[in-house]
Amino acid sequence: MKNILKVFWIIVIMMVVGCNNSKEIILICLGDSLTAGYGATTPFTEDESKSYPMFLQKKANISVINAGVSGSTTAHGLVRVDSDFLFKNPDIIIILLGANDVFGNIPVSTTQSNLQNIINKVDNGNRKIYLAKFYTDEIAMSMSISSDTITQYNNMFTALAASSNNTTLIEDIWTGVWGIHMSDNFHPNANGYEIMADNIYNVIKSYLQTIR
Repeated sequence: MKNILKVFWIIVIMMVVGCNNSKEIILICLGDSLTAGYGATTPFTEDESKSYPMFLQKKANISVINAGVSGSTTAHGLVRVDSDFLFKNPDIIIILLGANDVFGNIPVSTTQSNLQNIINKVDNGNRKIYLAKFYTDEIAMSMSISSDTITQYNNMFTALAASSNNTTLIEDIWTGVWGIHMSDNFHPNANGYEIMADNIYNVIKSYLQTIR
């Protein structure tokens, strides 16, 4: 009987230790106002609690850190990589940057260089990187972006996604959001950010299943 109890407690201890050793999955969202939750509940105001990263955290049931700063360009994002989050050693990074480059008339080649440098910085060989488009072709046209520039951006995103085996492109974050659940001409409201999180989750969920 004593031997049976001994074996029982050994099994219990092993199960507890195994549970305690399970690694917490950390996902960081690097971005601009679309990540910060700008316009979620009040126009022209950030509400991180209703941002897509927070909705994504609930959906995926993992730790999600919002590294979105309104007004950020890809250059700003590159500067913030080390100081803001890389020291947290995330398992997954979602990069949603570039819209402010367009509004600032920054050359596509500069945007591509900055995004490539971000990818190079965060790619440690094991970390999963998702690069999200901030537009669809239809949206870009509604923003009066020329067809030539749209082609350049599409080629840029394709090249960036191909630059690393650990990088996957999120083609469309806007389905069910654009023109429906908006707080202004470019930012979603809370409902829109929740749908945006769903769109992103649908892309990353297969990878999450492999690392849980």
